Amino acid sequence: MAERLTSTHSLATVGLDNVSPQHFEVLQQAFWTILFTDLATETFAQVVDGRPTRDVYRDYFNEFRKSFENNIHPSNAALEAVESYRRNLNLGNTQISAKLAQAFQNAKPGSREFHLRLIEILAVLCHGIAVHLYQAYDGGFYRPEPPDPITWHEELVPNMPPPPPRKALPAELYHSSYGSWGQYPNGVADIVGYWVEYRLFGGVILFDRGETGFEGGPQPPGGIRFKAEEYARRVDDNYAMDINIYRDRYERIIPKRRARCIIRGEDLPGHAQAMEDWARRTGNS
Repeated sequence: MAERLTSTHSLATVGLDNVSPQHFEVLQQAFWTILFTDLATETFAQVVDGRPTRDVYRDYFNEFRKSFENNIHPSNAALEAVESYRRNLNLGNTQISAKLAQAFQNAKPGSREFHLRLIEILAVLCHGIAVHLYQAYDGGFYRPEPPDPITWHEELVPNMPPPPPRKALPAELYHSSYGSWGQYPNGVADIVGYWVEYRLFGGVILFDRGETGFEGGPQPPGGIRFKAEEYARRVDDNYAMDINIYRDRYERIIPKRRARCIIRGEDLPGHAQAMEDWARRTGNS
């Protein structure tokens, strides 16, 4: 049976083997290169386990969780499950949004549009694999239930009381900006899908959709970046949809009250230093 790994650009889906051989060859090479990395193997194994490893959790939250403290590596059973899935996956039979497949097919190989659509398909595929594995293993072999309490490190904020623990989500693998599972097509499993994107791509893959809601954007406002860069243009996540930056409209619920000041010190050359100088002059340092 063909797997359906797709976001909801349209209800119609097609197999990836419907794109031209030239397009499919590039996609296939990029996809398998990602899937055979140690990072992808360990990430998907954590999905099968239903819990992050200790270091992965600390890297993201800097918190102590009893359930994860001794979880140094994914379990052997989870690693074997990922290997079995990878071995049996037929990329050509994999179903994705027909609209996305057609946009990729229409793009000239080597063009900016081609690369943007390629990245989008890769993100959708990796997200979809996470959804499939999470559902196939009923949330994971070792999913803590109910979630155990969070203990803050004393050194987290020196000389300050710790902030209150966050409300636990129904999955242990999640990106803090993508927790609106009630409106996701795959529910809780999509939370895990966004977490996998964060692990594999450095963040959830978004696009400048333009007025049509499906464009790739000839020049993304922030460029294509996979690492932090000084003075790179940033768009506050609560204002991104206002300027049509998203992948799927359902992915986030924008709060009714949003921060008015969203300029960060690292956004503009000299801004942070200017603020420090102002604070020193006015006695607000």
